[in-house]
Amino acid sequence: MAKIFPPLLALIASATDRELAKYIEFLKQENKILRARLPKQIHTTTRERETLLKYGKQVGQAIHELITIVSPSTFLRWVREANGSTPKPANPKGGQRKSREIRELVIEIAKTTGFGYTRIIGELRKLGIKNISRQTVRNILKEHGIEPGPDRTSDSWTEFLNRHGETLWGCDFFSEVDDRQRRT
Repeated sequence: MAKIFPPLLALIASATDRELAKYIEFLKQENKILRARLPKQIHTTTRERETLLKYGKQVGQAIHELITIVSPSTFLRWVREANGSTPKPANPKGGQRKSREIRELVIEIAKTTGFGYTRIIGELRKLGIKNISRQTVRNILKEHGIEPGPDRTSDSWTEFLNRHGETLWGCDFFSEVDDRQRRT
């Protein structure tokens, strides 16, 4: 009789495990359906976070496949914060701000040339400044009240010729010299 008891317990336990696995799979599918009907971003309260942390820590690494209300990285951040790690200070502007010199250079290029965002980035890259995006240039100019390129250069043909007169004259002179050389 004693030999029959352990296999019988194993049979009951495995049946229970299979039942639990079926329940869990059903609940996971139900969560997917409900999650699809909710907005993309859900804001949790402090009490809800505490509840998720309480039960999520018990699950261990399986949390990565179970959690759907927030991303696993957000859950892990909550765990770090709950364990007393100091959170990183939030930058209200988003990413790391560019240095004052780069910001002043962007503003100077925009004011003196009238270039648009992409062209300003091209000029910065010529100077060896490669880690700046079009959006960053846009934000810098917007903070200083400088309009995008096409809106800044809505001047007349006369103003354009006055601004670029010396350069255009030099180009015209060299093109005439080149034409004379071809004729001879």
